[in-house]
Amino acid sequence: MKNTLLTLEGPDRTGKSEISVELCRRLNAGYFKNGGEWTADLHSPDYFKKLLEYGATLLVDFFVQVKCSVILDRFYPSEWVYSRVFERDTNEEVLRLVDKKFAECGGIIVLCRRKSYNGIVDDLHSFIDSQMLEKLDAEYENFKLWTTCKVVEIFVDDHDLDRQCNDIIKGLENLQ
Repeated sequence: MKNTLLTLEGPDRTGKSEISVELCRRLNAGYFKNGGEWTADLHSPDYFKKLLEYGATLLVDFFVQVKCSVILDRFYPSEWVYSRVFERDTNEEVLRLVDKKFAECGGIIVLCRRKSYNGIVDDLHSFIDSQMLEKLDAEYENFKLWTTCKVVEIFVDDHDLDRQCNDIIKGLENLQ
């Protein structure tokens, strides 16, 4: 595929990082993940909002100008979802702008989900338990209705990385 621009999204514990790395290998694309994600305070009143306003706008302008192949391990859809679930302030105007630009440069959202979050707890933030993961999943469902981007959706309950990547690639081909 030429000029692949994807962001893998979904609740915690859905295998986004592992899938992203394997997709990069298969599609010969670059990989990007915010290194500060693991140290951020998820309840911080302004970290994610500033990241959106300054980082996401810069990153999407980069994609528009450079037209590179890259797979993002989370991007602005996470801010849209998590700000709603955690009831954090965000910048709706910037979210819409970034979504519009990402769609215009061919960005596609790959949504990783589970059919069941029963018994799953995030390894870094124990308050993100199965109940919270279900809330996040429901909000990603709402995000699909909000975004102007194309969305490819997979379920990851079986932990079959080969099947997951094949399903994503097939979904991307079906969008063309």
